[in-house]
Amino acid sequence: MKKKTFLFSALLLVLILVSVTPASAHFMSSGKHSVDNGEIRWGTFHGSTQWTSARNTAIARWDAEGVINIAGDTSSTIEDLSFTDYSSKDGVLGSWTQFPGADRIRFNNYYFDDMRACERNKTALHEMGHALNLDHNSVAGSVMSVFCKRKPYKNAKEIRELCQPNFYDG
Repeated sequence: MKKKTFLFSALLLVLILVSVTPASAHFMSSGKHSVDNGEIRWGTFHGSTQWTSARNTAIARWDAEGVINIAGDTSSTIEDLSFTDYSSKDGVLGSWTQFPGADRIRFNNYYFDDMRACERNKTALHEMGHALNLDHNSVAGSVMSVFCKRKPYKNAKEIRELCQPNFYDG
């Protein structure tokens, strides 16, 4: 029953996203998400992030869709997702990784330090989409487009070209 409820909720989320934006969504392989019993509880199991504004924008935007409840972890809930930082010239702006227990979204300080808020917001929205079971697509303007396919960005100007301020500025 839980899987049917989750699949229905995920399908509803896709329908909402498609009706709101010109984007399309593709689901990842079965079980590749951070949703637990129709919600994501986030916290600091894996550490914390200095990019709280981008994190909070992504959480608020996805939570506003009203399909999956996204809320902070409490003493009476189990954490499903953590946000942390790292620094590497690896061409990756951010990543979502599934773990036993809490999954993790990581933001790359090497690039985030030189990015505008809308660029960080787009990256956070993209990674949060993975936590919600959305996969990459090739639709121009979609938050789930493969805009950061491990390309080694040379500078912040190249990253800035990814930004669409009308949607991604919190």
